[in-house]
Amino acid sequence: MRVINTFATRWTSYTSALPTHYQQHIRTFLNDATRNTAIQTFFQHIESNYGNLSSLIDKGPASETIVSSDGVIHPQHLVRLCQHEATALHIPNFFHPEGAKQLGEELIQESLMRTNSGKSSNWKVSTSRGLESSDVATLGEHPPYNVAVARDREYRRVQSEDETRSSPINEYFEGVQREFQFRRKRKHQLTKDTNQSKADHYRLWPLDKLRLELEEAWPCGCGLARETSSSNDNSQLQYPRPFGGGLPRLMMGPTRWKRGFIHVDEMGPLDVNRGLFSANIYLTVPENKSGDGDSGDATNNAVPERSKGRKDAGALYIWPLGVRSRWDWYRNATTLSGLSAQDPETQLKLHDKLGKPNIIQPQSGDLVLLCAQRPHCAVGFDEGVRVSLQCFLQYDGIDKRLLIDC
Repeated sequence: MRVINTFATRWTSYTSALPTHYQQHIRTFLNDATRNTAIQTFFQHIESNYGNLSSLIDKGPASETIVSSDGVIHPQHLVRLCQHEATALHIPNFFHPEGAKQLGEELIQESLMRTNSGKSSNWKVSTSRGLESSDVATLGEHPPYNVAVARDREYRRVQSEDETRSSPINEYFEGVQREFQFRRKRKHQLTKDTNQSKADHYRLWPLDKLRLELEEAWPCGCGLARETSSSNDNSQLQYPRPFGGGLPRLMMGPTRWKRGFIHVDEMGPLDVNRGLFSANIYLTVPENKSGDGDSGDATNNAVPERSKGRKDAGALYIWPLGVRSRWDWYRNATTLSGLSAQDPETQLKLHDKLGKPNIIQPQSGDLVLLCAQRPHCAVGFDEGVRVSLQCFLQYDGIDKRLLIDC
């Protein structure tokens, strides 16, 4: 419903995309006391007459997952992905598997220490029952930026009561600097060799490797996004500070969503000149067990409720849904609004209507890049921990730099 309301606030400027006989109805109900019900009914009527989600599933090259088996980010693959001429890019062994596993174990121990000290952070998500914990927890010296923005709204509301407190936005940018410095230093708790510790003080953090190789691969380079006046209205700094370069994410079994929570990270049609993409480097993954469960058949109707014994436990599902116009969004708005709602019934409908996904079974050290505007989910699991590093890429055309944020 939140997404449908968002559509409605922007609707007036897009009425030219609708059949003429609907335009008069818009002016009638937008200011009515039963606005929400009317909007929902209106979009249900639109979808029942004009909706056809299956017709928007990409075919051919645009539906493919590119696999770069040499462990390298190639410019032609990156351009295809960003221009929505491919659904995902999978790079096995982007980071050395043994090194990835070691980092994953370190982060699991860090998570346990933070939990014991009350400093752990779980992403809260909106449901029909209010805010609830998700399957994903983050580690780091700062929260994701969208979380900081939400906290900043509350800070502004009570600011006059505590003028000594720093704003959550400033805390975010200060934490970003600490996170960069902290992750590049190697931990030496397993050795007592002081000289060796000094000689081996720094390490290549996987997200730094990603940033370097994106800079080398993208035609106009890649770097960190920077704060603007809109991202920090109270900032008096002379120099814009960088956004975060990514954070560790942990999923611990048993997960809440056994079939995975289908979602998008940005609502909007695909545009050849812009897009939001996520990059995920996998460090540890839950063990696959072949037991008596489903063998990994990609058809959603065949996916069982329990993940124990499933070969695709912990897999990444990406649907090659290619919504490329606002009208295509609006005529399927009721179904697509479920991509932001943690509602079991809505999730079942999405599994049914989206059809067969692309399946990636990531291993330690793998890199997966995907369009965050396409539906995707991580299949749940009963045992084990999935540790990954994630950041987002902002694409604004092939003649512009890719910008990283978190």
